[in-house]
Amino acid sequence: MLPRETYLDYLDRDADAFLQLLREADLTTPVPDCPGWDLRELARHLSGVHRWAYGIVTTGSPGEQPEGPGDRDALLDWCTTGAGLLLDALHRTDPRTPVWTFGPQPRLVEFWVRRQPHETSMHLGDARRALHVPHPVGAAFAADGVDEVASVMTPRQVRLGRIAPIERGVRLVATDVPSTSHVLAGDCTDPSAPTVATVTGTADDLLLALWRRTGLDRLTITGAADAAHAAFRLALTP
Repeated sequence: MLPRETYLDYLDRDADAFLQLLREADLTTPVPDCPGWDLRELARHLSGVHRWAYGIVTTGSPGEQPEGPGDRDALLDWCTTGAGLLLDALHRTDPRTPVWTFGPQPRLVEFWVRRQPHETSMHLGDARRALHVPHPVGAAFAADGVDEVASVMTPRQVRLGRIAPIERGVRLVATDVPSTSHVLAGDCTDPSAPTVATVTGTADDLLLALWRRTGLDRLTITGAADAAHAAFRLALTP
């Protein structure tokens, strides 16, 4: 994991970038990475998640995710306020405070300190790609996102029965982050589980493929390619 302030800096930066994009863009622009959504629906979703997470951090329990307004000006105000509430809560709350999370034990505020920057970055990327604008992430942050998928998201998908345990394990190796590798195998809780294939690429390309924002075209597969493709076809993330 990265330092707490690093996560919060990413969240502050990307939430602000998302708001700036909304102010300038046509909100009816379709978002291909989120089929059926346009920028307006993406904004309502992301700010709803911000407010939902804010409620968890401040009360300890999850509530219903709120739905934002459809009117442009009201939506922009709603998104701005929601991001501000979340950032303020994460800054002033001890990260070791127990709260509800959907991750493994211990369930603490630090889970949301990590999750919300990644949520925001991914959806900022969705919006930017819809507008054909680059979305640089940074190797260390992208590698942390790959770790979150391998150690939190995919084990949860298996635990909830959304995907079956991965019988033929796959190793993920980030070329731009030395000594970084992760294993998708079985219930994805054993980093020493055997693998039959290795998927190699930049941390950003690995992260986008794991979240089904891109295919494996920019990645290199060694070993059993069919096993790698089969693993990446699974719903490794919600």
